[in-house]
Formats: sequence, structure tokens, C-alpha cells
Amino acid sequence: MLSFFAIFLAQAPTRLPETVVIETRQATPLADASPSVSRLDVTAATESGLTSLTSLLGGAPGVYATEQSGEGSVGSLFLRGTNSTQTAVLLDGRRLPQGFSSSYEIGRYRIFGLSSVEILRGPSSSLYGANALGGVIDLRQQSPLSAKAGSTLVAEGGSYGRGSLGLAFLSNNAAGPLAATNGTAISLSASHDDGWRQNGDRDALSTYLKHEWRLSPNLVFDLVGSADHGKAGLPGQDIGGTASLTDWQRDSGWLLSPGLRFQDANTDATIFWSRAGSAISSVTAPFANRYLLDRDELTAFVDRKVRADLTLGLGLTYERSTFEQFDVTTNGQTWADTHESLGVWTRADWQVTSVDRIRASVRDDRFTDFGGKTTGDFTYSHRFTKELLAHAKVGTAYRAPAANDLAYGTHLGLPLRPESNTGTEIGLRHENAVPGALSWTLVAFRNELTDLIDFNPISYQTYNIAKARTQGVEAGLETRPAKGLRLFGATTWLDSEVRSADYYFSTGMAGDKLLRRPTLTLTLGLEVIPNDDWTFGASASHLCGREDYDWNSGSRVNLPDATFVRVWLRRILSDKTEISLRIENLFGEDAPPAAFGFGAQPRSAYVGLTRKF
Repeated sequence: MLSFFAIFLAQAPTRLPETVVIETRQATPLADASPSVSRLDVTAATESGLTSLTSLLGGAPGVYATEQSGEGSVGSLFLRGTNSTQTAVLLDGRRLPQGFSSSYEIGRYRIFGLSSVEILRGPSSSLYGANALGGVIDLRQQSPLSAKAGSTLVAEGGSYGRGSLGLAFLSNNAAGPLAATNGTAISLSASHDDGWRQNGDRDALSTYLKHEWRLSPNLVFDLVGSADHGKAGLPGQDIGGTASLTDWQRDSGWLLSPGLRFQDANTDATIFWSRAGSAISSVTAPFANRYLLDRDELTAFVDRKVRADLTLGLGLTYERSTFEQFDVTTNGQTWADTHESLGVWTRADWQVTSVDRIRASVRDDRFTDFGGKTTGDFTYSHRFTKELLAHAKVGTAYRAPAANDLAYGTHLGLPLRPESNTGTEIGLRHENAVPGALSWTLVAFRNELTDLIDFNPISYQTYNIAKARTQGVEAGLETRPAKGLRLFGATTWLDSEVRSADYYFSTGMAGDKLLRRPTLTLTLGLEVIPNDDWTFGASASHLCGREDYDWNSGSRVNLPDATFVRVWLRRILSDKTEISLRIENLFGEDAPPAAFGFGAQPRSAYVGLTRKF
């Protein structure tokens, strides 16, 4: 969260034109994308010492992402004020495994080995289905067919017993002027952290895999995979001593997905099957549960250019998810269920004139265990100049009821409806490839959230009752006013309101703000490169206007405003070796960055070594 420089490097004016996949599920130029789309450069982020997905996302416009107990711990994610459970998280377009609450435990994902992270803010269910109520995040690996073969080793150590090690390997059969026809990219990362609070230790392992094989000039087979495992103590929960079952959490997940991609002058088509699973064991008094999830997904979609100015698309997704809940102390199964769903969508992309464009899509999803949902969106864009694009969108999206929404039954036996969002936005994107020019985005947005799922605090039975609204303005910019100097920044103003009479166990009443979301997030920074050997950087992130709930007193509390500063430097020793230093929370800010009772990790320093082979 504390550094933002990686967010805009993908839009830097000195780089080659970038493409993004997330908005249409097909590669399109970033300059043509909505200003609600960001592409985050992972290589640059890694060079500044960022390691987790949470820390990378935390500086993007419209995104509030934070780690509860310091580096690598459980993360919270709010896109435009929506909940962590209302954003879909993908790996190369494949949905990563979720937990019982539909959240993705983003704190356990490492960014080492990725090429970029793409963000689509706003309702996105018409292309991505369930859980895309607030938006979509897609972790992108580099293509082993086009990337340069080689290996990278990264090691780092520092405060509070933290140590990490990463190894990335890429090989292909490229030979001289001949392009590769098959290749494989694998990355492995491991970390240990003693933590800065009692019972705050953490261990994490993460790996990503991507294999590509060009079967013909137009057809590519790919295999995408991931696996991760995390083990952590829970600070503040060690109330029973070393023999107590009240002080730890273990998370693991995996994904394996083969697919085919076809592309020619007029047609782009993709089909893939995914098998994914997760296991989460969390022990906090008085609960001791283990949750298992297995999911199969078959997705196919095709876009066809029917004439020079019009592209039509059609897609289908079938999913089958199995849930199991166990009591850790007895290893007895307490609940199990299986859900199936079928979604069909269609889209159109019409270049009305040389400067006007219309995109529209509609999708229908049907479920075995709860009501279906029809969603859609309509987008209009106008290009004022080659660099300046105006954009307006209205769309609907949903979050399907999660396993823990159904595990204890529903109030009066009434069927649950998916949570819904009707979102509107209008914005501008300015992309300029001229060195020294200013690149920026500006978006005003509004989300109307209905049918939010709440529960009876006595029976834990669920029902659709809650309503909320979020609205605001988000902006980001970057400029290079002089050689070796880069300035960057982002800000989000968010206004949120509970619309229902009672919200989540009386933590909010009509008119109250949604908990934990800052009213204002502001990030500013600079990076100085005085010569080819040295890089210096610093950034500051300011949060204000946050409220949380104190469960001990049963009342709302105001969280103090906070400013977190980080600095980093990098020294290039040779074309294959670099050393680095970073300092987090430079001035020792102690205000909680995440939630009431979760103070900031104190000032900490880390030294790293990068070696390329």
C-alpha cells in the first residue's frame, strides 16, 4: 500500500505501447481502455521491494488494499468501497480459488514471477459472472513464447526476522531469428516472518506456472497453474498458551487450467477448463473449523469481426463447486453442499465513427441453489485527440451467495438472491507516448448496492436486507519533467452510506458510513535516477476519514488519520547483479492502516539481492 510507483510504470511515456486484456477478455491497447482500467508493472514493483499482491494494489486509484498485521499478512480489499468478497481475482483469465465467504485471501499471493496485474474497477459481471460486483483483478504471467529466456534469483532479509527467497525460470525454443513455438515459465517464492507482535509469525510458499505451445500459426495451447500455502499465528488470539487451539490459521490453494487460443485476422477464440481448490483452517475461540472448496470451470468465448467497424462476441461458462466444513477438534464434517451454475453472454463492439465507440454486453446466469441473475453494461467513448479519451458506462453486476451464507440455513427458509450493484461512471484517460508528457486518469463513479446478505446474530441464518451506496472520484497521474526524474500520484475521494435500517449485526444504521473505507486516500511520490547505477525513491500515502466498530464497547470509533512513508534505493553492480534497501513506515506511524486493533507495523528495514542468469 505504501508505494505507488509501480502502478504507473506501465503507462510511462518512454515505454512501448501497452495492451490490456481485462476489459474485453481480448488484448486491446491501453490507450483505448476505460480510465477505470489500470495495468500495474510487477517488475518495477519488485525492484522497489514490494512482495505481496496487497502491497501492489494498495496505491491504485479507486482501490483500498491493506495488510492487517504487517508484511504478507491477511489482506483486505475494497474496490470503490465494495467488500473484499465482491471482487473477482484471476490468473491469466482463470478464476483463482476462493474461500467459504467468496473472498480470495489476497494477502497470501506473491507478485514475484508475474509480469503485470490488471485492474478493472466497477461492475463487471457481464463478462466475468459471479463476484465481479465491485470489479476484477487479473494476475498476468509473461508469455514464454515472446519473453526472453533466463532465470532470476531474489533474496531479501530484514526487520522482525523477515526473510524471503524467489526464483523465476523461463525457457523456450527460440533460436536466432526464429520465434519460439513452445516455452515454459515457472516461479517459486518463499518467506518467513517472525512478526512484530506476539504470535505474529508467518510462513508462505507460492508458485506460478505457464506453458505455451504453438500448434499452428493461429492456434496456441496453454497450461496455467498456481499453488500457495500459508501458515500464520493470529496476534491477540494466543489466549490459551502453547497447547491452545486458539492461535493459528493455515491457508492453501491451487489451480490447474489447460486451454486453447485461436486468432486470425477476424476471429479471437478461447476455451479453457480449470480445476481449483482451497483449504482454510482457522482456529479462534470459540471456533475451530476447516473449510474445503473444489471447483471445476469450463469457459469458452469467441469474438468475430463481422465487418470493419463491428465485432460480435459470444461466451459460455459452466461451474461446479463442492463445499465441505469440518470441526477441527473432532475432524467431523458439519456441512457439505454442491453448487452448479451456467452463464451465457453476448457482446458487441461498434466503432460508430472514427472517434466514437459503443460497447454493450448482456449475460444470464442460472444456479442450482439460489435465484438466477441477468446483468449487462453499456459503454460509450469519444476520442477528443489521439491522447485524450472520454468514457461513460452504466452496468449491473452481482455476487453469488457464498457457502457460509448457506451453511446455517436462510431466514424463514426463504431463498437467497445474489447481491446486486448498479454502477455508473464517467471519466477521462490521457495517454501520451512523448517523453516528459503527462499521463493521467480521472473518473467519477457511483454504485447502488442492493440485496446485500446479512445474518441473524443468534441463529446465523441469512437473508437479503441490506442496502448501501458508494460514490466518489478517483485520479492518477505521472510525469517525467526532467531526465532521471519521475513524479507520480493518485487520490481517491469516497463517500459511502448504509441505506438499510440495520446493517450487519447493528454495526451500521441508515445514514452511517461503511466501515474501514477512508474518505480520502492520497499517494504522492518521486523516483530519481541520477545515473545508470543508482535509483532513489520515496512515497507517502495518507488516509483520513475512517470509521470502524469496537466489538468490546459495541460502538463505532473514529480511526486516526495516518500518513505512511516508505523509501527505497537500488544499486546496479553489473548487468546481472543488483542490491537494494527499503525502509517501510519511515517515521513510525502507529495508526492502524487496516482496522481497529490492528496497529501499523513499526519502522522496518530490508536489504535485498537480485541475480540474473
